[in-house]
Amino acid sequence: MIGAAISFIISLTVAKVIIYTGEAHSQLTLDHDLSGIQKMHETPVPRVGGGGIFVSALYSANIGAVWSGFYAGLITALFFVFIGGLIEDLSKTVSPLIRMSFMLFAVLYAVYVSHSMLLIHHMGYQRINYILRFDVISLFLTCFAVIGISNAYNIIDGFNGLSTTAGVINIIGLAYLAARVGDTMLLFVSLSLIAATLGFLVFNYPKGKIFLGDGGSYSLGFMISLISLNLTEHYYYQISPYAVLLLAVYPFTETVFSIIRRKYIHKTKTMAPDNLHLHQLVFDRCLPRGLPLLRRNGGVMPIMLLFIIPQLFVVIFYYNSNAIMLLGLLFYVVFYVYIYMRLIKFNVPRWLVVKRIN
Repeated sequence: MIGAAISFIISLTVAKVIIYTGEAHSQLTLDHDLSGIQKMHETPVPRVGGGGIFVSALYSANIGAVWSGFYAGLITALFFVFIGGLIEDLSKTVSPLIRMSFMLFAVLYAVYVSHSMLLIHHMGYQRINYILRFDVISLFLTCFAVIGISNAYNIIDGFNGLSTTAGVINIIGLAYLAARVGDTMLLFVSLSLIAATLGFLVFNYPKGKIFLGDGGSYSLGFMISLISLNLTEHYYYQISPYAVLLLAVYPFTETVFSIIRRKYIHKTKTMAPDNLHLHQLVFDRCLPRGLPLLRRNGGVMPIMLLFIIPQLFVVIFYYNSNAIMLLGLLFYVVFYVYIYMRLIKFNVPRWLVVKRIN
């Protein structure tokens, strides 16, 4: 717990320093684009808040515990993900393909060099497991899953506190699973990541004084993926592989649905930004338009908790049941699509509408 507390303090301090010295590096780190299709802030804001989380993780890698070697390998792999996103945060010119290349390299490094990530070989059913015994198939699925989840946390990073809160709740579930199977190493990693993320969140929500940025959101998703894979592969006989997917089902569903929507409905590029994500519809349809932008921005995350928290409790009680986890995934997707269609047609459920309180 002391280590987690220090991780929180380090992340908090780095975020504060970035904000305090903002004018000195404003041309490099501040998000000056206030009119972009996905922009929901009124003044330039530093978008390198992920640096605090990464620096906090570097501290944890130097602890003297028996698993420090594993953690050092993990951080080395994470470095490539963070740098790929950070370059985009600073230059605003890096293509999605190049950023994904950094993530791909990180996965390969973690699997074959630092051995801090396991390939997916177990999916809960013998016939699927038989196919996954071929490393080329297993590697493809692992890369797809890790890169997909890393990008997913970047996609939902549109409003103050949303991506980080979703990430923290996801990691709380992973920490619970680690505790249940008695894996102190993954429990420590999870608790340290929670603490570091909360340190950043102090300045990100509700006032949005600093943003996570691509480097931060990609790193958060990568760490969640790595912890998830280690849990389900080491303890496949105790934890359903679909439990960790259910924990990350909100950003995962948002990503897959957005790709399908853009490619087959709107006939646009799958990676092209738009303002039709679920959280953007919640902002536009569920919150009073008369509120100041900052208050409307801060109102999105609490509403989105309805799409983030319930699955945590399902996993806590039924994490070892493939059937219940798959039913949970199916129910969530149906619920997500139902609510999305209601919002897109301006037929907003009354329980989602926030009335203005002066």
